Amino acid sequence: MYIDYETLTQKIKFRRLLKISLLTLLISIAVLAPALWYWEQSIQMRSAFRSAKNVLLNTELLSIQYSGLEEPLLDSSRESGMSKEAEEEVKSYSGVEGEIHLISWDKAKCRVLSMTYQEGKYLVIYEADDKDSGTWTIYRKTRQYENQ
Repeated sequence: MYIDYETLTQKIKFRRLLKISLLTLLISIAVLAPALWYWEQSIQMRSAFRSAKNVLLNTELLSIQYSGLEEPLLDSSRESGMSKEAEEEVKSYSGVEGEIHLISWDKAKCRVLSMTYQEGKYLVIYEADDKDSGTWTIYRKTRQYENQ
């Protein structure tokens, strides 16, 4: 059954237009909401990665200064693996607020062998290889369980 659009009343035309507009709006929201969420997560991940790279660079540069002054950079009794002053300086120079954990260190080459950096929901792990480059791994925390 075919109904000519021109023969419809103004009220029916308005209702059709309203239905089409609402359907278009709902489809747009259903498509855009996940895309915007993914984009936001991507930005936060890149920010954590950039901060971790800054921490690595500043730790290695600061180690040169500390070895010249014959002050200890490492402190295995602390959770971060660095002395309190060194950790504060690294955070200050890097401009980061996350948690730094220095896992292993090469004293001969004054470089980080492995470290973790956590900022918000993101955990960035760095592991050095035989060359000057290293491997970066980024994890996103979805749940946190409390000890009970």
